[in-house]
Amino acid sequence: MYDFQRCPKIVAIKAYKALRTFRRETYGETAVSKTRRVLEPAVIGSIGESAVRLGLSDVSTKTAMREIEREILVKIPRLYVRDYLRQIAVESLSGVKLIRGELAQEYGDIAIIGKGTGRNPDLCGTVQPDYIALPTNSKEPVIVETKNSSRRNPEDMFQARFYNGVAEKYGIYLLEERLEDRKPVLSPKLIRSKAETVLIYPRLRRLEIVRDGFSPDQKTIRAVWTAKELGLRGFSPETHCKQKCLHHKYKFELPEEDMEPLPPIPLLFSIGMLDDKYDLDMHYQTAYAWKMLPRPARIAIMSERLDSRRAEKLKSWLVDVVGISKEAADVTVDFEKSLKFSETRPDSQDLLKSLRGELEEWQRILKKGRLKRAAPSILGRANSLYTLPQGSSDFVNGARKRWK
Repeated sequence: MYDFQRCPKIVAIKAYKALRTFRRETYGETAVSKTRRVLEPAVIGSIGESAVRLGLSDVSTKTAMREIEREILVKIPRLYVRDYLRQIAVESLSGVKLIRGELAQEYGDIAIIGKGTGRNPDLCGTVQPDYIALPTNSKEPVIVETKNSSRRNPEDMFQARFYNGVAEKYGIYLLEERLEDRKPVLSPKLIRSKAETVLIYPRLRRLEIVRDGFSPDQKTIRAVWTAKELGLRGFSPETHCKQKCLHHKYKFELPEEDMEPLPPIPLLFSIGMLDDKYDLDMHYQTAYAWKMLPRPARIAIMSERLDSRRAEKLKSWLVDVVGISKEAADVTVDFEKSLKFSETRPDSQDLLKSLRGELEEWQRILKKGRLKRAAPSILGRANSLYTLPQGSSDFVNGARKRWK
């Protein structure tokens, strides 16, 4: 969405290059500069996230630094890089300590409860902010996003507004394992409310509170997908760009074309599963329950050595603590019932056959059997995006109607 607002041709160019796996090599860098360039977006970001999580809790700076050493720095093999990152951690914790007072003035006590995933079913995309927090001065959740760079970037504000827009339009932020009242909670929870985002810049010792949201309308969503699909075909949308347009920096021009956008394939797969009467709620609940079960219990279930007394205890735990339905708990713990349920799930090749008509144009775009090879990963994307603890069918059908 950010690229599209700069110029739709950027979306097309990136899609074109992604499909054709263009590679670019960098020359002339020293070992230190190259290592830092690679570490900047990943490790320094992780240090910032940890600094915010620990800095907003009750632990001392010394304890927080020791935790960052244990979680992150010990994994860095080169000593000179580790020293550089240790200084980043010190700066980050110091910055959070100052920022904490500003947060308290705005929100009172603010407790990070975990990570949440926001879902935009029409764009077929997810957003994964660093944390979801609950403040004492507000009934609405706060999204916390850490930016541990040495400068502010223009896309930061757009990202925050987009996070808010997902919460406002679709009301879907899914939290799984989290803390409530400082106690671990396993039961998945859907947050359905407006939200605001706090951008925290630990090293800059500043924060930005973003309350407005950006939620693209259906016309814009279709235009984004048109640009992406044109790029996959080797074209770009028609625009009236000036000489200084940002797409020129890619030094790559695609011929202009137009087309009606096709619905995202993961959405089509989810629609196909619903039309085959597959229970997407049950899919989510049993998959999550299986992940929560202790490893010995999973082994006992798969080997069919789970006695009835132990099975009943596990089912009660899954219902009372993990919060899934009795039916889902029964399917999870009973190996035969689990097999029967899995047999009702269409696999990727089944969906390619049943959706042959809807996927015909996608086959032309991707060519060379790419769709068949990619189908298993596309199905995985569909399951991760369109399944919810409850209300999956409404979630999918809403997107289906809006795409018609």
